[in-house]
Amino acid sequence: MNEEFESYQQPIYHNLWIYWLMQLIALVLLPFDHIIASIIGLVVGVVQLYELYAMRDVSDGMGRAWRTMLLSLALTFGGLLMTLLALGSVLSILLLFVTLAGLIVMIVADYYFYFALDELIFPRGYNYPSGRIRWCFWLSLIGGIVATIVGTFSPFVSLVVQIIVAAIIVWLLWQYLQAVKEKEGC
Repeated sequence: MNEEFESYQQPIYHNLWIYWLMQLIALVLLPFDHIIASIIGLVVGVVQLYELYAMRDVSDGMGRAWRTMLLSLALTFGGLLMTLLALGSVLSILLLFVTLAGLIVMIVADYYFYFALDELIFPRGYNYPSGRIRWCFWLSLIGGIVATIVGTFSPFVSLVVQIIVAAIIVWLLWQYLQAVKEKEGC
């Protein structure tokens, strides 16, 4: 049992570091609204899925986050691809609902991910306030809603809101990453 616990420590730091780096790249590319940013967004989604796969055995929450993210990416990108193939037909409208469902499932995957990170604080003894990493989920959810509403009036203000929210999430993840690095000796 103890060997099993030790084998999970190094992947937590490694995978969190890569996840943080992908979040930082996404933050930098947020102002750019073109095909390259969309491709990078796809790459970020795949990397997040890979990192969740690597951490799926760390806790039940991480396992749920991985399975939910897998379902989300399948719905989102499958729906988008099928929508492009069925462009102009009634089926394309139905497939857009599949894509929307995938995006909603992605919110659930984020919920599982951040709450699973928070559950790791106490058992592993990380020097990080319990409950703070959960702010990432609530910030992304509320920030996304605010940015969408504000975006109908001012796309610039919407972009500013998205950048502020993403920067706070990157900062909170960086603090968590440092707490993991300190405890795990990475």
